[in-house]
Amino acid sequence: DFQSLRYIDGLPSSFQFFLPLGAGGALHLPPAAFLPPSKEKRLPPELPLPKQLVCRWSPSCPQCNQFFDLLQDLVDHVNDFHVKPEKDAGYCCHWEGCARHGRGFNARYKMLIHIRTHTNEKPHRCPTCNKSFSRLENLKIHNRSHTGEKPYICPYEGCNKRYSNSSDRFKHTRTHY
Repeated sequence: DFQSLRYIDGLPSSFQFFLPLGAGGALHLPPAAFLPPSKEKRLPPELPLPKQLVCRWSPSCPQCNQFFDLLQDLVDHVNDFHVKPEKDAGYCCHWEGCARHGRGFNARYKMLIHIRTHTNEKPHRCPTCNKSFSRLENLKIHNRSHTGEKPYICPYEGCNKRYSNSSDRFKHTRTHY
């Protein structure tokens, strides 16, 4: 009986639940309850903050495994001490558990963007809704959700559908074949 359930406020989103409070109680749901979970990568909520702000670079570096109070300090540390070109391998990530397994990048900026997957740094913030992104290109795509811009037009003759990103257009074009 949904009419006898009440939203329990103040709990982390992963622990939200509903309890029966007797007949006639109102159902109170925040708007976020109707939204799907975010697809963005997030740090595990069960880890305490200090655990999240520790350098997990290869143990061969004496500065590693140190804790940082601020995310920017961790980012600066990794960028200054670890992001260096290696002989014949380019820029390699040696973060503990990294799925790249030491495969290098051919440019420093690519490595810096990759490191954000480990530090959860998201420096590009939407001025409209404050959502943050690790890549500027993702912010530009997101901004179209506010402007309504749809620059990607279906190339199929006679179809005038438009999309805000190329991925959605590509998925649509497959419906024509």
